[in-house]
Amino acid sequence: MSEQEESHRGGKDRRLLLGVGAAVLAAGLFAVGLAVGRYHQPEVRNEAETMPQADAGGAAPQVASLSDLLPGLEAKVVANPNDVDQRLLLAQTYNELGQRDKAIHELRIVHRAQPKNTEVTILLGTALMEGDSRRDLNESFALLQDAVRLNPAVSPMARLYQGDIRAKLGDTRGAIRIWQDYLNHMSAGDQRRSMFEEKIAAATGH
Repeated sequence: MSEQEESHRGGKDRRLLLGVGAAVLAAGLFAVGLAVGRYHQPEVRNEAETMPQADAGGAAPQVASLSDLLPGLEAKVVANPNDVDQRLLLAQTYNELGQRDKAIHELRIVHRAQPKNTEVTILLGTALMEGDSRRDLNESFALLQDAVRLNPAVSPMARLYQGDIRAKLGDTRGAIRIWQDYLNHMSAGDQRRSMFEEKIAAATGH
């Protein structure tokens, strides 16, 4: 499988996992990615409500870009440093603009303040796993382990990603062991089984 195809499949796997997690979130539990939607979407909508509408001639209004909104978000965080939602939105905006270090910095601030917040723990862990530094990857692995301890409902996502981390660290056997161990505990009808089976198949070449 080509690197491009593997990347596409990985993105598909994550989207499916997040969709399955919606039921968990509805039950009052945290799920990775959907948390991003919680703090991301309302803020963007509020900003959009202030944008000009099309004029009488039908000309389309100018839409503010993320980079245009960034100074305002930064100012809000400075004015209200304890506002978790604003700081998480700022972190997400930095990440989408390719400013990963700044995004991680903001997530670390929130995590230090709320170390038992499963949502924040997952967001910081998944942000760190996107890098190539062994230090970041090992920290990401530990954070995902913390997330499972705080909320076992996120175990499928955490184990899937922890396997990815072991693979990035060059420990293919360790990755397969994580995926296989969790797969062995999943019910036959669990639709997430396919994600673990595909990971194992790709790693083993079968």
